[in-house]
Amino acid sequence: MASIGKQIRNRVMHQWRGRKELGRANKCNAVVLSRAKSGRTWLRAMISRMYQAHYALDEAQLLEFDNFHAQNEDIPKVLFTHGYYLREEIERTGNARRCAGKDILFLVRNPCDVAVSEYFQSTKRANQSKVDLYGIDKAMPMFDFVMEAPVGIPSIIDYLNSWNESLGKVEHVLRVRYEDLRAEPFDGLSAVASFLGAPFKPETIQEAVDFADFENLKKLEKDDFFNNSRLRARNPDDPDSFKVRRGKVGGYRDYFDDDQIRQMEDLVRTRLAPVFGYFTDSESEKDRVAAGSE
Repeated sequence: MASIGKQIRNRVMHQWRGRKELGRANKCNAVVLSRAKSGRTWLRAMISRMYQAHYALDEAQLLEFDNFHAQNEDIPKVLFTHGYYLREEIERTGNARRCAGKDILFLVRNPCDVAVSEYFQSTKRANQSKVDLYGIDKAMPMFDFVMEAPVGIPSIIDYLNSWNESLGKVEHVLRVRYEDLRAEPFDGLSAVASFLGAPFKPETIQEAVDFADFENLKKLEKDDFFNNSRLRARNPDDPDSFKVRRGKVGGYRDYFDDDQIRQMEDLVRTRLAPVFGYFTDSESEKDRVAAGSE
């Protein structure tokens, strides 16, 4: 009976969150869509900083849907979402038209890196309710986790493929690869600003890039600068419990042997849509990893 009650609560919660997200999607000017652990917090920090600098807003805040718009009506309402509940609500109600006309920025990242980040999120940061919700076994060895867990590589690939197909029906979409943004943050953020219709000067964009440097963000997180759970360390003495952990392109290679890496990369190569460009050309992928690693 207890498990049935939990299933009912989860279904009610999903529907409530789905209705909330669909309502916001209807009211927003732009949507930033990404799978969890794809660098969204870093991108959010840079976007927030550009608006703060241009409109002289308080620095100790992050863009949260309409909070910046409430301070200045020239700032758009931006919905940041992973899209899980939104997709469920769209499928349940058939109200896809609410998102079809929006500007949607789709931030993606190598599923191998995402899965490793999910491992640390699940074992170092996630509360028990989220662990229960997604059926996560925190005792799983890391390799088993990334290959088999409900939030491992297969589910990440399914997420990217599914949304890529759905976004083919949307007119205004900007696809941003985390790896490209890390390699050329100024150019990438300039493209994001242009997509959002933001009138930022080059020096404002560069200042946002500098502010969101990973070492600075980790310091701000440790100091709880934003007073926001999105950027708050679970344990200031454990770097792996930070929201901003490493951000390294290809960092998954540091945790596995050659055979395990081959299995992970083969899974991505054979199942992920080629449009994302991961492992479709081994040499160019190695070049991108080298360019983005820090």
